[in-house]
Amino acid sequence: MRQRPLSTLACLVALSGLTFVLASGCGRSEAATQRGEEKTVVAKGPKAESDSYAVEMKATGPYAAGKEGTLEISIVPKGAYHMNDQYPYKFKLVDPAPEGVTYPKPLLKREDGTFDEKKGSFKVPFVASRAGKAKIAGTLSMSVCSAANCLMEKLDLEVDVDVK
Repeated sequence: MRQRPLSTLACLVALSGLTFVLASGCGRSEAATQRGEEKTVVAKGPKAESDSYAVEMKATGPYAAGKEGTLEISIVPKGAYHMNDQYPYKFKLVDPAPEGVTYPKPLLKREDGTFDEKKGSFKVPFVASRAGKAKIAGTLSMSVCSAANCLMEKLDLEVDVDVK
């Protein structure tokens, strides 16, 4: 029996994977979602924006020391893009939390937010034990899709809140 070169085997494996994607009835967006890689975008602030989406984490205070407050994260697709209805959106707060801050729910998942085709949002709870400025930060895992492709990104977001 003649052995095939490694490059021939690699091509056969690649073609069989493509055949599976085509045969499974996935559209291009779904295939991109299944095979795509997440890209980390360092926003280091309350906003991240591209031609495909706008994301903002904003304080919705007022905030009082020792009482639970919330921030809101909004995800708005732009142009031909829409929210990826198959993606497991999540927001993970930094660990450990900053001194004087606790997170009642340090990991928010899709079911903790509100999502439809044109917008997604999370309400992020936190408690600051003392008055003053507090920095709330975390990483948002998100995805928006068009008919041609899906983008999957991780955005590092942070916002300062003023606690009275």
